[in-house]
Amino acid sequence: MESDTSTNKNGDVQDSAQKLAQRTGAAAQRVGGAARSAGHEVGDVAREELANLRADLDDLISRIPNLSDIDLEQAKEKLMERIASTREAARDLADDAREQLDHGIECSREYVKDRPLQSVGYAAGIGFIVGLLMARR
Repeated sequence: MESDTSTNKNGDVQDSAQKLAQRTGAAAQRVGGAARSAGHEVGDVAREELANLRADLDDLISRIPNLSDIDLEQAKEKLMERIASTREAARDLADDAREQLDHGIECSREYVKDRPLQSVGYAAGIGFIVGLLMARR
């Protein structure tokens, strides 16, 4: 009878650990998905800005033989403004990414601070699942 009780307790613990790992995994997937989405957005904006800059450079290079000194100087100024604009956009994107990362870290810290036992439980559950997976190999 005692064996049945301990088997049930072990089964309950394993079920709880598995549910905990599933919830943690789902949360990690949501966070990862959000990070990937933000990364794709940043990459798309950067690619667009670089493509625009490249198009402007190609246009300038094709027109150089036909430009006067004054036109060439104006084109140079426009190109320098465009490069500065692209640099600023890249800086803004990096700042946004840094802010998002800092926000995620702060949220994690607050969660651990507000729910220390639950956080330890999550960590233990994840460690338990990783241990089970490693033992299978």
